[in-house]
Amino acid sequence: MTPKLNFQRRLALLKNGLKVNALDSILITNETNVAYLSGFPGHDSMILITLEKNFFITDSRYIEEAEKTLDGFYVKLVEISTYDTVSEIIKKHRLKKIGFEAMDLPYGVAVRLYKLIKGAKLVPCKEMVESIRSVKDSGEIALIRESVSLNKKVFNLTAGRVKPGVSEKALAVMVEAAFINEGARSAFRPIIASGENASKPHAIPERVKIKNNSFVMIDIGVKLNGYCSDITRMITLGRVKNKFKKIYNIVKAAQDRAIETIRPGVRIRDVDAAGRDHIKDEGFGKCFGHSLGHGVGLSVHEKPTISSISEGLIAPGMVFTVEPAIYIPKFGGVRIEDMVLVTDKGCEVLTR
Repeated sequence: MTPKLNFQRRLALLKNGLKVNALDSILITNETNVAYLSGFPGHDSMILITLEKNFFITDSRYIEEAEKTLDGFYVKLVEISTYDTVSEIIKKHRLKKIGFEAMDLPYGVAVRLYKLIKGAKLVPCKEMVESIRSVKDSGEIALIRESVSLNKKVFNLTAGRVKPGVSEKALAVMVEAAFINEGARSAFRPIIASGENASKPHAIPERVKIKNNSFVMIDIGVKLNGYCSDITRMITLGRVKNKFKKIYNIVKAAQDRAIETIRPGVRIRDVDAAGRDHIKDEGFGKCFGHSLGHGVGLSVHEKPTISSISEGLIAPGMVFTVEPAIYIPKFGGVRIEDMVLVTDKGCEVLTR
């Protein structure tokens, strides 16, 4: 049974944000945000949310399905152009201060729309919907758990195929095929990096064959029923160098320290510091350049970003990765990535 998602709650939270920002409406153009607020996966659609009404704007390709499935929206057909349809709604309902997704709507589009709505003001907004998405409800958490379960299943299958002579690329193809066979798809291109290639955080799988007495970084993600999961593990073959064991233990300890700090009210940047500082103290600070983690949900990378410059506090319902790493050119690297769910008192590691 598919978990029920509360779209009305999401819309209510967004409308509260409109009031806080003194807006009478907001135009949602980001495809993922459109799906988050409406549940409709169609492309080339947008939403105009006012304090009183919700408008779903789409063309003839999706109009029938939208009218049949959407609840709580006035579905508007684009007959001439999207610009005309949006401007007609703005004029008819006398909207004066319209927010728009500044990180998604191209400048040229904003300028053209502005010319059509004389007397009204377009206000750039940043991450209003993304901030709401950063805290998951019970239905989303259930779907993320299902995604994690499938990801772990495919990871275990993949780990069993890691043998000397098998190529990185062959394993990556196997991962993608396994997800498709389960009715899902990869959330990103699988990262299979052996030996020296593991020094590249987002290494592209090559035809190079895995060697004995070596190690392999496997980072895979799946999107199932709209929700993502993300896991990274290290696989060893034969006898590996003591240097690998050393950096692996440092990375594992860094992850453990970071996870121990996660609880509601903690500053996000302090979670990053808990893992990063340990790696620095061990002399490998320059070998860890990316953030400690990222939110996971409808997108495999979303808010919150767990970094040294992140603002805000950890909150119950957040789901994000904790993935400290050490990368050493011409040697390789270690990254260990797990997903955590923030609870009322601490956190639950979802991927172990």
